[in-house]
Amino acid sequence: MAVRASRVAQRGFLMIGALCMIGLTAATSVVFLATTALCVSPACAAAPVAAPTSAPGQGVVSYAPEFFSAVRPVTAFDMIRRLPGFSFDPGPGGQVRGFADAAGNVLIDGERPASKQDDLGSALSRIPAVQVARIDVISGGAPGIDMQGRTVLANVILKHDGAGHAVVAISDKVSVLNGQEIPGADLEWTQSFGARTFEAAFNEGGFIDDGSGPGPHLQYDGTGAETSDAHLWTHAGGNQGTLTSAFSTPLAGGKFRINGLVQLTDYLDHEADEGSIPAGGDDTYKDENANLNGEIGLHYNRDFGANTTLELFGIQQMSRQHEQSYYDALGDDEVFGITNNDRESILRSTLRYKVSPTLTVETALEGAYNTQSTNTAYVVNSVLQPLPAANEQVAETRGDGTLTATWTPSIHYTLEAGLRIEDSSVQATGDVREGKTLFYPKPRVVFTWSPDPKDQVRLRFEREVGQLDFGAFSASGSLNAGGLHAGNPNVLPQQSWTVEGVYERRFWTGGDAAITLRHMDITDPVDRIAIYDPVASQYFDEGGNLSHGTENDVVFDLTLPLDNLGLKGGQLKTTETWRSTSVTDPVTLISRSQTQVHPFDMEAHFIQELPWIKSDFGVDLQGGWTETYYRFDEVDVIHFGTRINAYFEYKPTPAWRIRIQGINLLSQGIQKTYIDYNGPRNAYPTASLIDYRNQQIGQLINVGVRRTF
Repeated sequence: MAVRASRVAQRGFLMIGALCMIGLTAATSVVFLATTALCVSPACAAAPVAAPTSAPGQGVVSYAPEFFSAVRPVTAFDMIRRLPGFSFDPGPGGQVRGFADAAGNVLIDGERPASKQDDLGSALSRIPAVQVARIDVISGGAPGIDMQGRTVLANVILKHDGAGHAVVAISDKVSVLNGQEIPGADLEWTQSFGARTFEAAFNEGGFIDDGSGPGPHLQYDGTGAETSDAHLWTHAGGNQGTLTSAFSTPLAGGKFRINGLVQLTDYLDHEADEGSIPAGGDDTYKDENANLNGEIGLHYNRDFGANTTLELFGIQQMSRQHEQSYYDALGDDEVFGITNNDRESILRSTLRYKVSPTLTVETALEGAYNTQSTNTAYVVNSVLQPLPAANEQVAETRGDGTLTATWTPSIHYTLEAGLRIEDSSVQATGDVREGKTLFYPKPRVVFTWSPDPKDQVRLRFEREVGQLDFGAFSASGSLNAGGLHAGNPNVLPQQSWTVEGVYERRFWTGGDAAITLRHMDITDPVDRIAIYDPVASQYFDEGGNLSHGTENDVVFDLTLPLDNLGLKGGQLKTTETWRSTSVTDPVTLISRSQTQVHPFDMEAHFIQELPWIKSDFGVDLQGGWTETYYRFDEVDVIHFGTRINAYFEYKPTPAWRIRIQGINLLSQGIQKTYIDYNGPRNAYPTASLIDYRNQQIGQLINVGVRRTF
């Protein structure tokens, strides 16, 4: 029943997305009529927007500060959000191994930050808009620019005028549902001393988990008869404090930078089920997390003559995560604990040589040493339960070499070709001992054709290798939903041969549309498999590899300036992604979609400038998504409802920003359906239990004030 409903929901996503866009367009029309009614004098007209400049055929479009003047940006991140044809991606950061694959799609002065832990959006938000000289959007590649494996990058070029600044910001978020208040504060300071610069920032604030909340909790048997009717009361969220600092200085003919980060996060999820069927069916669940992250990054770059540049990176990071879960019901008292200690050491060097005005060659070498130790314990009614791979230590030594050439034979063509080779040795010790050597050559070719300044075609052929998740090596799970899962030291990274084509068209002043078609032929797709543990005499669900899979994607990006449609100072940006995946279910041997992959994602952002009152407002829409987990004896379906946020921002002077924001205005929640079977799904085709939860976080109101000195 629940699976059929989820499929209907998936088929309705396109209609929902279309209706949302129609509604958003209608809303902008109403706003336009309202604003024109309020303002009839010439002084109300939006300031003209400076047109971007482009280098024909070279895939670089430059946006000067004047392009953003009507927006009155406060930070570099404000400017990034307004870039035509560009969708900000912070990158996976510390969620992946090594440094090469952790980058986002924004550079600062042609370089990426020497950090995996510091969020790229936060780094851009610490840069005042007045410090930005221009922003270049690079499509397809450009000589001397490391594209980080991407086809589109933004490069923020800064002014180096020796100025300093400080920022104080405070905010308060209030839950309409329960009146909970979540204050936050930011302190930032940047000061230049000649050619030397010092930066420091402290952020502290709370957060609410939007994947949890109160709501009905129902259970049904295999015939569809209701067996439990309860209401789930939850309180989920936490607090996070982050301290970052950096110092840069000239050194030995080049530039040296050192940066550091310390971050502490506490999280609590407390849930109580108040059941009416059966009588006395109340139960409680509590999950406590404490995470400590630390990082030191080093970066040195130097030019040797006009044609050669050397970059050196060094990163040392550590993290400790401790989680303790408790579940208490009639006759059932469970405790699950897990502690992870991670260390990663990285050294990377990059050498770029400009062979000629049309040819640049780049070589990079990276070495890394990673370790993770995991200890888990599962206790039921005071009895310790066996878990496969409950205590594991994983160590990896990895080397990575890259050779890339970028050739621009004419203003209309760019060809980037390269080969990256990854060689690693992984050793798991503990409850399960496993060692393996991984070797992956990863060729890449990107061809860019720009017949004129407005049109561009990009073709990419690449072998992509996913990241090896050390977390899959050890046992994990949840006591309140989804069950416990075994560790699997035999899991391999997913590999795919990817073919991609992009057509991009720039129009009007600041308008851009692009469509992307992508096909992936996948080897060792990461999914869910079953493992039998002879000690526990039972099967466990675990992360593992299937033999083969495919994925086909269609992505549409649109940046629509609304001046030509009569809405001066308005902009609409939207991105829609359709995905079709196929793997063979290891239990039923029937083709299905890949676990956890969203069939459809969409987002839309409308911004309207109100220069006559030094303000702007906007509406952000995040389309609902669905992800499904296919376990050997269970199917989990998670549906996240469509979210609409709106804000109004007043900027009386360049130094002040006052912002009020309404979050989740439609009060959409998250629906979780857990479909259990009495055994493997091929042997037990009828569900034995369907657990359904409809959890809501309600609306949130956020008020913030920012002052720059």
